[in-house]
Amino acid sequence: MNSRKHIKSIDIKYINRRITAVMLAFALAVCSFGCGLSIEQPEEEYEREIEPIPDVTVTVSLDAPPGHEKEQSNTDTGDSGEAQFPDAYENNESSEDYNIESTEEAYTNNGLDGYTDEQIASAGAVNVGKFAYERLPADQKRIYNEIFLTLDNMSGEYEIDCHDVDLINNLFLCVMMDHPELFWVSGYVYTKYTRGDVLEAMGFKGAYTMDADTVTARKASIESYVSQCLAGMPASDDYAKIKYVYEYIIRNTDYDTSAVDNQNICSVFINGRSVCQGYAKAAQYLLNRAGVLCTLITGTAFGTGNHAWNLVRSNGSYYYLDVTWGDSNYRTEEGIEGTLPEISYDYLCVPGYEIFKTHTPDAPVDLPECISIDDNYYVREGAYFNSLDENKLKGLFDRAFSTGSDLVTIKASDASVYGIIRQYMLDEQNVFKYTGAYTGSNTISYWENKDLLTISFSLS
Repeated sequence: MNSRKHIKSIDIKYINRRITAVMLAFALAVCSFGCGLSIEQPEEEYEREIEPIPDVTVTVSLDAPPGHEKEQSNTDTGDSGEAQFPDAYENNESSEDYNIESTEEAYTNNGLDGYTDEQIASAGAVNVGKFAYERLPADQKRIYNEIFLTLDNMSGEYEIDCHDVDLINNLFLCVMMDHPELFWVSGYVYTKYTRGDVLEAMGFKGAYTMDADTVTARKASIESYVSQCLAGMPASDDYAKIKYVYEYIIRNTDYDTSAVDNQNICSVFINGRSVCQGYAKAAQYLLNRAGVLCTLITGTAFGTGNHAWNLVRSNGSYYYLDVTWGDSNYRTEEGIEGTLPEISYDYLCVPGYEIFKTHTPDAPVDLPECISIDDNYYVREGAYFNSLDENKLKGLFDRAFSTGSDLVTIKASDASVYGIIRQYMLDEQNVFKYTGAYTGSNTISYWENKDLLTISFSLS
């Protein structure tokens, strides 16, 4: 359910209750001697407009994606570690929105031009290592290469070695999944050539949004952006490169549903304004150029409908990446008000069992299991907790203050640990043990992502 949120900027230390239509904001105040804490009702309420939902509880987290009000039964088990979808997805019929046209003509003796074995082999050399391509049987790889050649060269109609319309569509989607650089492609046209009632040949040609001269000019503009980005990329492991691209795109792109070319990389690399598919394709393009395997994943996301994100391989293991949901501009555009961190790292290298709580993929090929957390952002940055560790918490806050960071986020390994840390930091108000010496403040703002078991504290 999408509902516009109206959040008033207030300071809070502690939020104790979840309610359906209105979240009440409480302020925590230290007594004059600093020896105890009390709870006071502020003059203003924290208001939120939602549609009535009978017999359920609505959980609202300030850093949850817009529209992400997760329906729960009134009996909350607190078990957030259970994936709602299988970790490995078999290919489903894709909902990718491309323009597809079909025609039918009488077959003549002249026939159609087709691709030679040499041309197919040349295309195959380009596509070796591509995610979807490598998951196809040999006979389908040939058809994939025919489709790729036609789209890449902006060729006219060519005969394709397949008469199965559904298979052609699936392989077209595989090509688009692997090749974000084909920014001029908006779909395709297939023609059935028949002699009497017999299907003799199938013709294939691309549908394009611009001419070849425009494509050439835009390639030059894209290369200028990409070269500047890659020049600052760390010469380190895959994780460092993925994190760099994640941050670079977010800091240089505004989420804008009215942006032109927002379904392709031009929107990010040339215009700096895009939506989820532009973000995801731009991340894929940059990471592939940096030697990191990354592919496009499309499907749906809870509360937002159609959505696009990435599957990435980091240091030998697969993870999911959602650059769009990491951008505060996205949440602001969708109606969340108030101060939000520029970048949320909740969706940087997450395993399948976490992202499938909110995302449902719809891929033309099988997806691998993503179960590793070794390169999850919070694991790599020392903010992942298997238990309550006061020394580790102190080190996390001390490092944030020493580096000038305005945010500390803690991620728990499971729902039980999350509950223990939440009680310690919020219910028992121990967060001030770690912030008081630096801020001298008796208030602090925080927000939660219960799906990903994170609590974030604002230090500004």
